[in-house]
Amino acid sequence: MFFNLIGFIRKDLDLKEAYFKSAENEIAEKNLVLLQISSLLNALLLVLFYIITPYIIKGWAITLQHFLFLPAALAFFIISTVYAKTGRRNKRVITGICLAFEVTLFAFVISIDVFPYPDAPSSFLPLLYIAFPALFILRFRQMFTIMFLVEIVYAVAVIQIKNPLMAENDIFNSVVAFIFSLAVAHVILKLRADDHDIRSRYKRLSMLDSLTGILNKKSCENAISQYLNTNTPVHCALLFLDLDDFKKINDTIGHSAGDRLLEETGKLLHKTFHASDIIGRVGGDEFMVLLTNYQDSKESLKKRCTTLQRTLQQIMQNHGVQATCSIGALLVKGQSISFQTAYTLADKYLYEAKSSGKNNCIVQNLNKE
Repeated sequence: MFFNLIGFIRKDLDLKEAYFKSAENEIAEKNLVLLQISSLLNALLLVLFYIITPYIIKGWAITLQHFLFLPAALAFFIISTVYAKTGRRNKRVITGICLAFEVTLFAFVISIDVFPYPDAPSSFLPLLYIAFPALFILRFRQMFTIMFLVEIVYAVAVIQIKNPLMAENDIFNSVVAFIFSLAVAHVILKLRADDHDIRSRYKRLSMLDSLTGILNKKSCENAISQYLNTNTPVHCALLFLDLDDFKKINDTIGHSAGDRLLEETGKLLHKTFHASDIIGRVGGDEFMVLLTNYQDSKESLKKRCTTLQRTLQQIMQNHGVQATCSIGALLVKGQSISFQTAYTLADKYLYEAKSSGKNNCIVQNLNKE
């Protein structure tokens, strides 16, 4: 039971850590929007508070503590809005502004709850504790540290300003709210991490070809385009692979044999190339591979392609299927090239390979074009 609990806690922590690492840009964007909403909403609520409170509490008047947060809230709204319009999304800058807003908000609430009314019970800090976990998307340790330091400052201020009985009551209420807020923070973070994990899984599945387990056409071409279309020199190789007589295999042996050939090709490509390479199925019997940061020679690439052809042929022979493939490859050595140009050239070399008798491989350097 104990080890199951430890395992559950470790899994939960790993899930949350993965969330903050993989979704850091998304979190920064959301926090910036939340900062705009929170600061503007606080300013509007303060104005409403100034208007209606005198009608509810007779003799109430605005104090300096009540007034100071209004310009501060407006300042945070202006800062966040101006930063949003710049288009920059530095997660450290955004997190820093959000933390500054929270510290300012807590300072305002403490000053309201403690100083103007030393004989009245505190009412705002416990409420802020409960709402705090939903204000921004922060790591649990960040939220705990802020609230813990706030609680210490609040307790010292209450003990110094209020009478002992009132101080004990306020500290008790704030501690209860603090503990409850930690539970709320855990639940909210878990829900956010679970939601991100589910969305990430669906996104990964939508990017993959269901039969081969590698990238589908759209995802593969987008990934290669993103790598190439930077107008900067790159070292890479683009391979275009086509299964020879695939339709004939489907018609004579059956679609199950054709599916097996596609599946084994996907497995072989995934096993042969590095995790940093981009591998995808871009047609019924066509595959594309981009070898990123490829610095070897044309002869080395040709040898690698030939080995790939032999291995695929041997694998399919073990399944009772005679199958070969043709490959057209473009080698880029420290040059800039668009995806469309690379695609056209690799496709051209593939056509030449198939026209020369199939089960062939043609590799060309870009600088020879």
